[in-house]
Amino acid sequence: MSETLKNLNENSESTQTHCILLIQVGPIESRIYSDFESVTDCCKGILQIYEDYLARLHNTEAKINYGAANALRFVNDVTDISCLVYHEASGMYAPYPREWILEKLLMLFKPAQNALTNDHE
Repeated sequence: MSETLKNLNENSESTQTHCILLIQVGPIESRIYSDFESVTDCCKGILQIYEDYLARLHNTEAKINYGAANALRFVNDVTDISCLVYHEASGMYAPYPREWILEKLLMLFKPAQNALTNDHE
């Protein structure tokens, strides 16, 4: 696990609502889906996919560092990505697009960035 994910684990709260991630990173054969217990866990899963991608690109480097901008660029550049989030009140899953995922990822990074800023003051 990268330092980025470790920091996010320490600084995030998880809203418990089932989430299904649908992602296509390349050709149609690259379509995958994953399910998570919360939107926060889903965002961490996306970051894990990004880290796996980086590891394949830079397989000689022992430690890979990245920031929020890099992860957001990755999500913006994948062929297709969306989430289905369960809403208990309706008993149904609602679809959410790439822009919503980018917002959730940014919210996940904010506490970690604030902690870094406060440490340097």
